[in-house]
Amino acid sequence: MRWLTDYWGKARPIPAFGPRWHPLAYHSLDVAACMLAMLAARPAWLEAVAAASGSLAREEARLRLVVVAALHDLGKFADNFQQKVPEVREALQPDLAQKRSLDGHGDVGAAMLDQWSGRPRRLQTWLLAAFAHHGAPVRDPRVPTQAIALDDAMSEASRSDAFAFADTILDLIGQPDDSRARGGEWLVAGLVVLADWIGSNQEAWFPYADPVLDLAAYWDLAQARARKAVSEAGLAEAAVATGLDLDVLLQTPSIATPLQAWAAAEAPDTGPHLYILEDFTGAGKTEAALLLAHRLMRAGAGEGLYWALPTVATSNALYGRLEHAYRRLFAEGSEPSLALAHSARDLHAGFQASIGRAGDSLYGPDRPAGLDGQDISAEAACAAFVADDRKKTFLAEVGVGTVDQALLSVLPVRHQSLRLAALCRRVLVIDEVHAYAPYEARAVERLLDFHARHGGSAIVLSATLTRAQRRRLAGIYDRSCAEAVLEAAYPLVTRVSGGAVSEQPLQAAPRGGRRDLPVRRFDTPEDVEAELLARAPTGACGVYVRNTVTDAMETFGRLRAMAPEGVRVDLFHSRFTLGDREAIERRVLAAFGKSSAPADRAGRILVATQVVEQSLDLDLDYMATDLCPMDLLIQRAGRLHRHVHRPARPGPELWVVGPPAADDADRSWYERVLPKASRVYPDASQLWRTLRLLETDGLRLATKSPRDLIEAVFGEDPPASPESLEPTADKAAGDRLAHRAIADLNLLKPDRFDRQGGRWEPEDRTPTRLADPSHTFRLARWVEGRITPWCEGGPHAWRRSEIQVPARLFVTAEPPTPQAAAAVETLVAGWPERYEAPGVLLLEAESEAGVWRAMVSGQDGQARAAAYSREAGLQVEKA
Repeated sequence: MRWLTDYWGKARPIPAFGPRWHPLAYHSLDVAACMLAMLAARPAWLEAVAAASGSLAREEARLRLVVVAALHDLGKFADNFQQKVPEVREALQPDLAQKRSLDGHGDVGAAMLDQWSGRPRRLQTWLLAAFAHHGAPVRDPRVPTQAIALDDAMSEASRSDAFAFADTILDLIGQPDDSRARGGEWLVAGLVVLADWIGSNQEAWFPYADPVLDLAAYWDLAQARARKAVSEAGLAEAAVATGLDLDVLLQTPSIATPLQAWAAAEAPDTGPHLYILEDFTGAGKTEAALLLAHRLMRAGAGEGLYWALPTVATSNALYGRLEHAYRRLFAEGSEPSLALAHSARDLHAGFQASIGRAGDSLYGPDRPAGLDGQDISAEAACAAFVADDRKKTFLAEVGVGTVDQALLSVLPVRHQSLRLAALCRRVLVIDEVHAYAPYEARAVERLLDFHARHGGSAIVLSATLTRAQRRRLAGIYDRSCAEAVLEAAYPLVTRVSGGAVSEQPLQAAPRGGRRDLPVRRFDTPEDVEAELLARAPTGACGVYVRNTVTDAMETFGRLRAMAPEGVRVDLFHSRFTLGDREAIERRVLAAFGKSSAPADRAGRILVATQVVEQSLDLDLDYMATDLCPMDLLIQRAGRLHRHVHRPARPGPELWVVGPPAADDADRSWYERVLPKASRVYPDASQLWRTLRLLETDGLRLATKSPRDLIEAVFGEDPPASPESLEPTADKAAGDRLAHRAIADLNLLKPDRFDRQGGRWEPEDRTPTRLADPSHTFRLARWVEGRITPWCEGGPHAWRRSEIQVPARLFVTAEPPTPQAAAAVETLVAGWPERYEAPGVLLLEAESEAGVWRAMVSGQDGQARAAAYSREAGLQVEKA
């Protein structure tokens, strides 16, 4: 059995203890045993793979999954792999010939298949998927342009040993039957990735072993170890609660809104299902979606859920709401994980404190301590194995994060298949679906397409969808249902399942965004700023939502300079460091959130950008906004008099800044008043139609359907706008089509498991959104020859000091002295954790309190001054 004694699968070049190498045959069985244990812990994965294959019985699918997991590293028998650790090679095969091939063992394994005489051809596509366990599909030997020179990688002797091992695996584990099946390769690849990650953890679960046991004896040992590993990794699926109503969910007697009452009464079958819930802002869509997700889970149409949101801020806000409620979805005594998934989750203290250690109970008196020794909340916990990598987020029973994390499962990034396989049985909740630009919207549609094909159920939430958007979404789950979407009522639930579509009109909730708002137009930002300052001393609070960061900064500067005593002006936008933005978000929620007291709110003015549009539970006494498209205007208006428990206050009125919607508006109609915003919302015809509706009727959300407002601006046959605005409309329409086409080029195709032309780079190099180029910088202070992070104190000081800077502002930062430049170079060399080290923006203090300054260079190489403060964020002088 040379294949047992002469080939290593894992090796320690400089062993600290124990054997120096782990036999390839043993490692292969470790991974196969992990696959078997995973399928026992989460049988829904087996159901999903069997269904995706089209014809396989569950037991046959199980057998094939375990077999391909056992053969996932077949290419490691190649000489070019065995020579990678010379000292181990010398000990095992001193006469091994050197091979010049640089092909990876996955590609080599694929190239071997045609020469394995005992290979069942029915396993070929699944074996190719298993060979992709390092994160990207391998080169397909059936495609001539992808074929490799196998003789350059391995000898006849190593090939013979590999095939002898493969035949032994089939004898030990079982021979697949003769049925042919195609499909499910994306799921197979993802499950093998996970099994390989668990089976490669020698420190906790699979220690290196000398080749003293025969394969059958080691197979028994590997299965016992795998059951322990899968249990300690927290992969066992939590049982679903048998019952859940709104009172139990909220832990308080509650009066359900019509949407919540509908969700509580829904009784779906096993799925897959698509639900589209359209209702006003503040109508309880979050609670309704949780109740509906529970009903789908109880019916067997999903296990757990992932809630996808537009931004980090909205993800943090929902995580805060769910950490005390998510366990009520599951049976008492179960230990479900709650995971947070976005690029800054390592800075979220609550999530970091919730992470347990492998083998620890997540709940009860013996649960592990969190950060700084504090106890983990009994309401929120996440298994350490699940929490240590965002790619594993969907292994948690409940995940909350940005939509980007889900979109990475349908883009050519490394290990996307793991995300896809883990997500396939989650109820996928897409929140604020109207908030996405054409590129992201197309990506969301592709994500739903993958999800539907793998048997997943989804819930889509929106306050503002056009009929065309609903048809596209319905058509993803069943193409024949798209044209059956006809209902114009609002609020509305649309359900697609079992080849049929149903549309259920609902009554509007008595609270939330259902009201007619009078609209008052202002000609200029300065006019509305004066009104804000006049209202603030009365003890009320207000907000001005600007369409660009620069405009928000300018308004903040003017208001703060003119604010009378007792009036406080705050600024909230995206151009702050991660740490400062988190602190501002907490202050904003404390001052204007649901729990804010009158004293917290009195005399406060918030100047903000689009960061307050989505999912932040804010309530303002009065609101001003730059003119924006109707769907966003409705979202913004949902933060005006949002909560009914406030003391009596004057009736709400929406103030809109923009030019009058004149019939003879010229091409520069919008740009003259809001020049910077015209680059954010370039379709002036949509803006004109929005304002014409507001000037005619106000924002009528009670006596008129929001559907009418949305269709009149974005519908397939909207009212005419001035002829002079048609060029901007045509260009914007062309851009929307182009962006969707770019998305189609970038996104994976669900019916093809291959490289698809993608570069398969790490996730931080593959865009989930089509945006202007930007660069990450870490802000630092330069004081008395020392560099310190901007956000000092506590863990992750440098991460919390990061800021995303549009390339149009600057691309490089200039240290003030040669000494400072050398210090920056030394600092960056000590950051090994990043694939590409961020730049360092070195700031020096000046006389103005709290303002620190630096010199930067733009794309044109021209130097310009930059300034940063905790109150205003990052500002850069014009070129």
